[in-house]
Amino acid sequence: MNGYRFLNNPKVTPDRIQQAHRQRVREQCQGHPVILAVQDTTELDFTDHKSVRGLGPIGNGGGQGLLQHSTLAVDPQGHLIGVLHQIWRLRVPAPEGETRAERLERPRESDFWPESVRAVGSLDQTRIIHVTDRGGDEFETMVAGEEQKDVGFLIRAQHDRCVHGGTDKLWSFMAKQPASGSRDVPVLKHGAGTVDERRIARVSIRHALVSLDPPHKDSRFKEPIRVGVVYAREDNPAAGVDPIDWMLLTSERVERFEDACERIDWYTLRWTIEDWHRVEKTGCRLEASQLKTAEALQRWAALIAIVAVRLMQLRDMAQGAVIEKSDPGAPGSSPANQPEALPKLVPRTWLLIVAKLAKCEPTELTPRGFWLTIAKRGGFIGRKGDGAPGWMTIWRGWYDIMLMVHGVELLAVAPEAESCV
Repeated sequence: MNGYRFLNNPKVTPDRIQQAHRQRVREQCQGHPVILAVQDTTELDFTDHKSVRGLGPIGNGGGQGLLQHSTLAVDPQGHLIGVLHQIWRLRVPAPEGETRAERLERPRESDFWPESVRAVGSLDQTRIIHVTDRGGDEFETMVAGEEQKDVGFLIRAQHDRCVHGGTDKLWSFMAKQPASGSRDVPVLKHGAGTVDERRIARVSIRHALVSLDPPHKDSRFKEPIRVGVVYAREDNPAAGVDPIDWMLLTSERVERFEDACERIDWYTLRWTIEDWHRVEKTGCRLEASQLKTAEALQRWAALIAIVAVRLMQLRDMAQGAVIEKSDPGAPGSSPANQPEALPKLVPRTWLLIVAKLAKCEPTELTPRGFWLTIAKRGGFIGRKGDGAPGWMTIWRGWYDIMLMVHGVELLAVAPEAESCV
């Protein structure tokens, strides 16, 4: 009951809910030479919840829900740090016969990207690179990055823009550049359900410094922008695959082949946010909420966003995705096998209860053991060939153990949690 009151309290805002988390994320980002601010928009679908007030159209217009635009902090090694910024809006359909001037005045989804760049701002001694898919290919997004100190961008191009004063077009110009080399890139399989379903694509790489002409029909922009361009193309794709054709625009240096390869590596980390969306919707069942107003759903989404971060961090640690940089080849260097790494992410009561379920001492429980114990509570068998547990399985196990934790906390005997399991 208190939870419903909290989520329906008009004095509570999503920004205030996430304030402490965002501040902690910014503190953790400081000290890194580069942090990737990965942006993406997703639809929150509440079509089956007919009684919810204040929702807007989604999909082809037949559904109802919210648009959620998020910016996550990810380090160049692929470690998710947390949420930097989020926006929730209703889709505003374009009225029939709308002029270009009227369109620029209407709230548009393309505004999310530059708005987020400006909202995240800058950090001392850390360069923030905003990474977007083709939806972020807006001239204003690039301008917003250039307006701030130590802020840059890496955007996959969608528009075949005019370059060098209208003398050529982007794709045509880059196709004429000599390939500086080739390399293998892990990419998602077409229609893959998880980020683990990948294939290896062999791509040729071209890179150059290009002058992008401003949109000639948008009076807000008068001057061209100088950007580095990395063109990664799969020249000989296997039959039945969607070939790679990435035109990446960046504020960062692309003078060498190694620079271009690093930009491609950064772009592949954009899939982190797609996996995070899956955790929100499938793992945490964000869209199954029974709240009755769009405002309450935004507060709920703000909370779920943080929970999804913690689940992904724990999953990555349990799977050994984050390796000690100092000596990655050392035996047992993966945090997945280090019991001392677990208390950094897991409260003590959780640690005690899961250790009891795993039939080991809390000081012996590793992140991998913690994760598998949760999965088994959710129905994961762990047979050879079963693969990794899915997010629905993790959610069922997490929820089951969460009830145990709540019971211990309600009895106010958390230090004696072992005797209560």
